[in-house]
Amino acid sequence: MKAQYINKLMSSMLAFVDHKILLKGQAYENHGSNFYKTDTQLFSPTYETWAAPFKQMVCDQSITEATRFTGVSIDGGPEVGIGVSGIAFLQHHQGQIFFDNTTEVTESHTLSGNYSIKDFNTYLTSEAEEELLFNTKFELRPKANQTVTGLSPETQTYPAIFLKDNGGRNSPFAFGGLDLTNVSVRAIVLADSAFRLDAVCSIMRDLCYSTVPLLEPADLPYNALGGCTGEYNYTGLQATKSSANFFIDEVFISKRLENASEYKKINKSVYSALVDFEISDIRTPRS
Repeated sequence: MKAQYINKLMSSMLAFVDHKILLKGQAYENHGSNFYKTDTQLFSPTYETWAAPFKQMVCDQSITEATRFTGVSIDGGPEVGIGVSGIAFLQHHQGQIFFDNTTEVTESHTLSGNYSIKDFNTYLTSEAEEELLFNTKFELRPKANQTVTGLSPETQTYPAIFLKDNGGRNSPFAFGGLDLTNVSVRAIVLADSAFRLDAVCSIMRDLCYSTVPLLEPADLPYNALGGCTGEYNYTGLQATKSSANFFIDEVFISKRLENASEYKKINKSVYSALVDFEISDIRTPRS
């Protein structure tokens, strides 16, 4: 099925929020580590997967001081990227590198790389807030010595921001089929400290009255498997979208949970907030 308006809007909000937090908050850490062969082979036998102990990695070129993940060193040699030594593509959001099944890289080799990890991972979700806040187990990024392995694709780590479509409606706006589309987008924020929670909520509060570029699937350098196939520069991409935008009318932030009786079930090391974006766009949905 082709991507529809709401799919494009949610993907655009994810990219916009992620970019603003990285840019205004400098919310990333430059890091280096080994990569480890994973047992989970999502696309086996086509690809073999190696993973870092962290996710997600910065791939936005416009975050100029971040170390973008572009490849790995094999056995201490020079860094090699896509198309070399059997590397098929990189998955920044999973912290993974995919080799095709013709590669001669095995578990006897040592793979290492440098990259920047985000202070806040960003996800799209359809889960209820209660499920994310009370019932889902999240892994904190490692901060102490431990037996290190690559993270599997199923592992969700926090600090994290989950964006969710909370519904909306179309209203008549003008003759000729113009409608005013209103969409509510909720961000569920999970932080590991009160400082980081306040900081990221402050950045999102200041997104009120922002114009957000509406991205098309072809604008993003990702393949069907989520792998990065080219250069991604959000600032440059934003400059090409002057005529395709939507508007953030209001931002509401709440740190009081609606289901307060369940609050005691939250992990005490998790600091949470709900951020609601009210979005509007003038469009011709029936054309």
